[in-house]
Amino acid sequence: MKKIFSILFALVLVVNLGLVTAAPVLAGTIIYVPSQYPTIQAAINASSDGDTIMVAAGEYEGFVVDGKANISIIGAEGATVTTGDWVAINRGPIGDAWGLAAVKDSQNINIEGINFDGSGVGGKEAFVGVTYIDSTGSIADLTVENIIGSELGAGVAIIGDEGTSVVDLAGVTVQNSMGGVLVWDAEATLDACTITGMNPDGGFGIMENGVGILIGIPGDDWGPSTAEVKASTISNNDAIGIYVCDDSTLEARFNKIVGNTDFGVVNDGGGTVDARYNWWGHASGPYPVGTGDAISDGVNFTPWLNAGVTETVTDGTVDAKDVADTEVAVDGTANVTVFRYPANPGGDPPSNFGSLGKYIDVYVPDTSQAIQIEIRLYYTEDDLGGVDRRYEKYLRLRWWNGTEWAQCSDSGVNTATINGYSGYMWAKIRADTSPSLADLQGTGFDGGYEGPTQPPQGICAIATAAYGTDTAKELDILREFRDTALLPNSLGAKFVSLYYKIGPPIANFISRHEAIRTVVRVGFVDPIVRILNWSHDLWSTRGS
Repeated sequence: MKKIFSILFALVLVVNLGLVTAAPVLAGTIIYVPSQYPTIQAAINASSDGDTIMVAAGEYEGFVVDGKANISIIGAEGATVTTGDWVAINRGPIGDAWGLAAVKDSQNINIEGINFDGSGVGGKEAFVGVTYIDSTGSIADLTVENIIGSELGAGVAIIGDEGTSVVDLAGVTVQNSMGGVLVWDAEATLDACTITGMNPDGGFGIMENGVGILIGIPGDDWGPSTAEVKASTISNNDAIGIYVCDDSTLEARFNKIVGNTDFGVVNDGGGTVDARYNWWGHASGPYPVGTGDAISDGVNFTPWLNAGVTETVTDGTVDAKDVADTEVAVDGTANVTVFRYPANPGGDPPSNFGSLGKYIDVYVPDTSQAIQIEIRLYYTEDDLGGVDRRYEKYLRLRWWNGTEWAQCSDSGVNTATINGYSGYMWAKIRADTSPSLADLQGTGFDGGYEGPTQPPQGICAIATAAYGTDTAKELDILREFRDTALLPNSLGAKFVSLYYKIGPPIANFISRHEAIRTVVRVGFVDPIVRILNWSHDLWSTRGS
């Protein structure tokens, strides 16, 4: 024993020494503007791989990142770029463009929190707010506005040329410009962005139309682009919300595409345009099937969503009861989108699940700062229909996992009357639950009864046949045993489900034969009732 202990002690010592003497991973330097460098450009010129540039509040000249990697440029509230310089783009219809910020031939360049305002820039033929050219990275939590050129203006342009441009936009607002986001021979994702108010006065080609998001280069064969747009608002653009061309592809989910003058989404020679699960401004769907924003041919739009709510909260609750009878309580921080489906978005529910038909979707693009998210789906007396309120306690939430409606692993019901609702079903979602936080990437939920498809029908059918009435006092203890001891556990629930399949025909046979009814009552049901009454304290306590 001593020898074994000594070996274990030595191993622990070696492991700890290894941890202590391991070479540290050096973090990048933090560079401050303007306290260390007067301009953002000067800080970029002095930066190295892994550095972070922190920009204080104030007005700044534009900047160019060229041939750099792993640089983050983060602005404090009030940091705004108001002027720029010429940038060589040489792609599609753009040669040189005036830009407030440009990233060229660089990898993993992240711009966050700095606003870009072009209202003081005039007389430029081509004007772009933020441009990524043959580069990767992200743009987050900022506003780009008032980007207007005499021929072309765009808030954000993601452009490929000899290399590959892949850029993520999150929490970005582009407003009051000629064009919102251009994706040319590149890949882009937009999460929780707002693209609104594209209203050009002049311009050429498609830029005359005021396009929120342009995927591909119209009339040119430059190679297809790809865009994924989720939980975003594309609104009030004159005239098109999203324009897809040049064999490019679009996947748009859980967005509000509303108030765009001519079209919400146009497929003009694009490839796959998947615009399912979006809100088009009216419950009837997009025009021409409904009265919402119009769509062109070649756009997959069914099913669509009813109105939704998008909100970022920290240790708070997203109230979506007005549109989806739903609340989402967040422990931590998360951006949450809640929508209501007009119909079942998945397959048929299990045979032992009585659905209330209240289909919702909860989308959380980034759960890294969330500890737990609790979904509460409220119901009314009308939602319950004719269901006996004794079975209300078996209401649960299920989620569509892509193949079936599975029960949420940490789910229950609150039956207290709240603000006109009869109660709510809840599911707590964490990293260790099913669904997990990682599954909230557009996840359908439905509420209903666990157990027999029609719980109030045929309760205690055999016993009812034996006593000749469903009001016999002996039935109360049988119902209580089923509700308290059987249904709350999986094995008991399976037994009850089996009983509901085989019980009714047996009960029907018993009810038609007086002698058999007496034998079953005296020799079978009465003894069970006596045993349950005698052992009541044991199983009622266990089930509570």
